[in-house]
Amino acid sequence: MPKDKILFERKQIIIKERSPQSQAQAAPLDEVTGTITIIENERGKFFRYVPLGLEDVMTDDWALINGVHSITSNKNDGDSTTQSSSPLLKFRFNFNLHDLRSVRRHHMLHGIAHMVFILKDGTTLPAFYFNLGGSKELLQKLAQCLRLEKSTQDARLYIVKDDLPKRNLSQSLSAFDQLNLFDSSNDVMRRLRGNDPHRTTVERFSKVTQFVKDTFLGQNEFITTNENSNGLLAPDVTALTNSINDEIRESNNDGFEVIYKVDFKKLPDVARGQPVTTKEWQTFFDKDGRAIDVDKLKERIYRGGLESNILRREVWKFLLNFYPWSSTRDERIEILKKRKSEYFDMKVQWKSMNEQQKQRNASFRDRESLIDKDVARTDRTHEFYQDDNSVHLQILRDVLMTYNMYNFDLGYVQGMNDLLSPILIVMEEEVDAFWCFVGLMSRMEKNFHLDQAHIKSQLSNLHTLLQFIDAELANYLTENNSSNMYFFFRWMLICFKREFSFDDVMYLWEVIWTDYLCQNFDLLVCLAILLSQKTVIMESKFGCNEILKFFNDLSCNLDLDTCLLSAEKLYIQLATHRDIPTSIAKLLGLPTGPNQQLISTGDNITYPRKIYTKQPHGTMNLDNSYFRQESEPSLLIDHDETTSAILDELLNMTPLMEL
Repeated sequence: MPKDKILFERKQIIIKERSPQSQAQAAPLDEVTGTITIIENERGKFFRYVPLGLEDVMTDDWALINGVHSITSNKNDGDSTTQSSSPLLKFRFNFNLHDLRSVRRHHMLHGIAHMVFILKDGTTLPAFYFNLGGSKELLQKLAQCLRLEKSTQDARLYIVKDDLPKRNLSQSLSAFDQLNLFDSSNDVMRRLRGNDPHRTTVERFSKVTQFVKDTFLGQNEFITTNENSNGLLAPDVTALTNSINDEIRESNNDGFEVIYKVDFKKLPDVARGQPVTTKEWQTFFDKDGRAIDVDKLKERIYRGGLESNILRREVWKFLLNFYPWSSTRDERIEILKKRKSEYFDMKVQWKSMNEQQKQRNASFRDRESLIDKDVARTDRTHEFYQDDNSVHLQILRDVLMTYNMYNFDLGYVQGMNDLLSPILIVMEEEVDAFWCFVGLMSRMEKNFHLDQAHIKSQLSNLHTLLQFIDAELANYLTENNSSNMYFFFRWMLICFKREFSFDDVMYLWEVIWTDYLCQNFDLLVCLAILLSQKTVIMESKFGCNEILKFFNDLSCNLDLDTCLLSAEKLYIQLATHRDIPTSIAKLLGLPTGPNQQLISTGDNITYPRKIYTKQPHGTMNLDNSYFRQESEPSLLIDHDETTSAILDELLNMTPLMEL
């Protein structure tokens, strides 16, 4: 065992654990306290974080965690051993400093400093909070060991420059002086959620494996942080606001090359609102129970979401076309009776099939088997589904089986269970959940077609938007074999279901379902997130594999309101641009005529609708909002491992479809 020389040590470093799925009531957070050390031995220099209580547990140069079991691996001889179970093992981190790509240090005048480390393969470690100070000293030690360079785009980001000439100690200290660090102090920490780090980038992409195999392995077919006191990583304001002011080109349908010039340096001020309450909801109905001023109501839902699942139980039925907005209270009673009858008629059809009939229907038999497998693993960390004998799991299965009969041409495809799960949690009733699910699938059915044409088209549209907004980033992705935008595939397929907490997913869905701002608003959300990470991606020189892994590590580490604000700002800039390409205008549902106007409220809040004739004033200011950096490390991808090899491994695990 190589003898370790301690170069740096700091105790009382805290991370906080977030449960995989948020519950209806927020559960208490578990703090994990440990020690950070920088050690040196004959193998090199290593960063280590060891939780209290695991100091005597043996570890090798890299510890991987699978569930609560630690798997240590020796890169030199390939041996691996399994340690005893402990919930703290997943918070033990160990990596060679040469695997470090960047460091982000955030410090507030009266807050606890925290640091986030990103490795060369795209792995993002959770935020480490320095209760007793020491972040400045750690960064100084790293600057002595590595060639750190401060980002010109983000004052808190420090990039490891492998291509720079090696500096001596005095040069390192001189370079360190330019970092303009502050002393550490106190603040409230945010929770940290630990995902299973044994998953690689594409393993966390696993639910869409077969769905993307052919396209991902083939040739590209189409053109395809700031931080605040809450401990989240903000969208990179510079990357988002200083997008492009260069000429970019787009070919129109006639083959002529059109040149556009876009200035996204002045993004307007917009605001989110408070959730709609039950009392406010009731004010939007007349004495007969018919909705009045539906546009204003949708505007309110878009702006702030809904206050509770109890209210969602009623509102979602309108958003998902269970009830028409024009229906009266009495008409809805009759609609419900009819819906119940239709549902149970379909349910009886498959319930009454005997084994002989099933043996003669291979499609039905295979879909039933796939549903059984998926139901057993759907959101099992959520209290609604935790019990193995839960009646809710049975209802989930019954609804999926009945939808299989309702839309037999499409049938059941993996991922549908993810979409149904939150609906059932909200509705609780089987019939209500089914018809709301039908309404959702009417919006998203094309995502699950076997030819993948719609998903390809949406990813192509996303790249087209990026080319118009930020040609530099679009070109970088093209140069790194990522212009197909497949790192957003899962996001698009199941509408961000696994990218946010359960509560945030329900909030985001109801915002999207209003169709208030524009068509394809989900593309703008993706684009805002992508632009916010531009500096990290480009200055870290991430390739295709690293970009995949980096965006998968953002799962459940994003601040939703910030994403929505950024997406809306991008929309306003596009909608007010004089020379917006026709293809983008159609994509967002923007008219070509100059007859649309701004709609303002008594509170002087501007609500953008369609297209503007005047440019809103104001500048983007997201300095105090940010993304969470709370994911834990996954298995390091070998640098010589190709994308094809990664997906071949993934395809042997969990195929999307088994039909």
